[in-house]
Amino acid sequence: MKKIHFFMFAAVLFFALAADSKEKSYVVDLYSYQDFGPFSRQQFIVWPSNDSLIYKNVPKEIDEFVVRNISLLEQQILILIGTKNNKRVIIVDSDNDKDFGNEEILEYEYPISIEKYQEIQDSLPTISTRLEYLENGQLLTKNVNLKPSPYEGSLILTFNTENETEKKYLLFVSFPEHKRGAIHLNNSDLTVFVSSGSRALHYLKSYASVFIEHKSSNIDDFRKNIPYKIGDVFNVNGNDYLIDSVSKWGNELFIEYIGKNERPTGVSEGYYLPDFHATYLDNTDFDIKKYSGKYILLDFWGTWCNPCIKLIPELKELHSEFSDKNFVMISVAYDRNPETVMDFVVAENMNWQHLFVDINEYNYKSIINRLKITSYPTTILISPENKIIGRNLKIDDIRELLLYLD
Repeated sequence: MKKIHFFMFAAVLFFALAADSKEKSYVVDLYSYQDFGPFSRQQFIVWPSNDSLIYKNVPKEIDEFVVRNISLLEQQILILIGTKNNKRVIIVDSDNDKDFGNEEILEYEYPISIEKYQEIQDSLPTISTRLEYLENGQLLTKNVNLKPSPYEGSLILTFNTENETEKKYLLFVSFPEHKRGAIHLNNSDLTVFVSSGSRALHYLKSYASVFIEHKSSNIDDFRKNIPYKIGDVFNVNGNDYLIDSVSKWGNELFIEYIGKNERPTGVSEGYYLPDFHATYLDNTDFDIKKYSGKYILLDFWGTWCNPCIKLIPELKELHSEFSDKNFVMISVAYDRNPETVMDFVVAENMNWQHLFVDINEYNYKSIINRLKITSYPTTILISPENKIIGRNLKIDDIRELLLYLD
C-alpha cells in the first residue's frame, strides 16, 4: 500500500513540475546602454522656436548664431548653432541653466560634402543633459544623452520664417540610448534589446521597438531583421510568447506565454509568411497558394525609387537564370497609379509577376503592412514551405541559395 502511495505522489509531483515548466508571465529586467545598439539611428530636426527664448553669455568669438529649443519632460533644452571663423559651432545648454558661457563649443567644417557627413556626425560628441521632473510628488533628476548632428546637404528643407539667419542653420538631434536584458525561455538563453524609438524618452507602446535574439548572436547578424513592436508574438523552439508591455522608463519588459506553435508566422528569417491581401496590376486578387511548392522572391519597389530602378537589371538577370527552375519572381509596386507602373514594367521588359499596393490607401491586411516593409527596395525569399529564408539579401546571395534548386 505504501508503494502505491509513493508512486501516486511521484506522479502528482511530475505533472505539477511539468505544468510549472511553462510559466505564464515573465519580467525582463532592462539596463541602459548609451548607444543605439542594434537599432537604426533616429533623428529629428530642431525647428526654429515660435517663442522668444531667454539665454545669456554667448561666447563673443561667435560671429552669427540662432538659438533653438527641444522640449523634454516639460522643460526646454537650449541649443545654439552658429558660425565662428568660417566654421559651424554647436553649444548645448547641458546643465539647463540658460547659460552658454560654461558649455563646450563643438566645431566642424562647413559646408559638408556627402562623403564627409558621416565622419563629422561620428566625431561630434554625445552631450549629457540634466533634467528635473516631478513624479508621484517627488522631484527627481534624469540624465538624458543628446547627440547633435549637422545638416545633410542632400535633404531639402525650408523653414516657415522670414528670418534669413534662421533659414541658414539646420540641425538634427538624436538620443543614443537603448535598454538591454536577458531571459531564459524554453531551454534558450536570449538577449533582449528595447528602444524607445524616435524622440520619446518614455517607453510608450506606440514607439517602443524590441529585438529578442539568442545570446550567442552577433548584433550585426540580426540588424537586417525587423524589430518587434509591443503586442507582437515571437517564437522560441516551437513556443509562442507575447510581448505584452514595457514599463514607463524602460526598466522592465513584460512577456506572456501563449502556447505551442510549430509553425510560427512572422516577418524575419525562420518564420512562416503571415496571411496578407494583395492584388495584381489589373486589380485581380493574388493568392500565394497558386505558387505552392515553389521558391518565391518578393521584390518591393516603386517607380519613384531610384535604388529600386537601379536593381532592375540584376533582377532581370536573376529571373532569366532561374525562370525554368522551381522559382517565381513577384514584384510588389508600392505606388500611386497602376497604369503608370504597367507602362514602366512593359517599357523595361520586366516579364514576371507584378502586384500593386496604393501608396495613398492604408490597409492593415496589405502585403506591405503585414510584412512590415519600411524601406525600398526590399527583397524577401520564401521557401516552398512558405518559410522566409532571406530578407534583404544581395542578389548574389539569393543566387547562391537558388543554385541548389532541382
